[in-house]
Amino acid sequence: MESLVAQRINFIARMATSCECNHAEDKELALVWIAELSAPYEKRFNSYQSKLENDLLGNEVTGNKVLRKADSTEE
Repeated sequence: MESLVAQRINFIARMATSCECNHAEDKELALVWIAELSAPYEKRFNSYQSKLENDLLGNEVTGNKVLRKADSTEE
């Protein structure tokens, strides 16, 4: 399904930038279509990126706790 959406986005972009598409309204409509087609993937990417950042922060906090425990046992 993602491949089909990518193909449609590619097709719309090529049509909008071709010499045959000289009307500003047509180009604006093409951009709206591209935005609509790509919106679900943008949301998915953003949630994936947030998850990665949270995982990295969680690992740093966990790593700090481990270091603190090691320091407290040595004292």
